[in-house]
Amino acid sequence: MGVAMRKILKDWFTAPGNKHYEAGRFLWFISVLAAIGYSGAHLAMNGEYDILSFGGGMAALIAAGGWGVGAKDVAGAKARAA
Repeated sequence: MGVAMRKILKDWFTAPGNKHYEAGRFLWFISVLAAIGYSGAHLAMNGEYDILSFGGGMAALIAAGGWGVGAKDVAGAKARAA
C-alpha cells in the first residue's frame, strides 16, 4: 500500500486532528460496503436489481453517517474550546 493511500485512509478514519482512529467512521464505512455487498448478492441470486431502493438506502446510510460524524466532531470541538 502506497504512502498516498495510507494518508487517504488515515484522513477518512481519524478525527479532525488526525491523532486517533474512530469506531464510528469505521462502522459507517463498513455499513456502506455491506449495503453494496448485499445488493450485489441479491442481484446474483435473483437476477434483478432495483436502483431506486438501492439509491434510497445508500443515500440514507451516507446522510445519517455523515450527520452523526459531523455532529460528534462539532460537539468535540466545542468541548475542547470550553
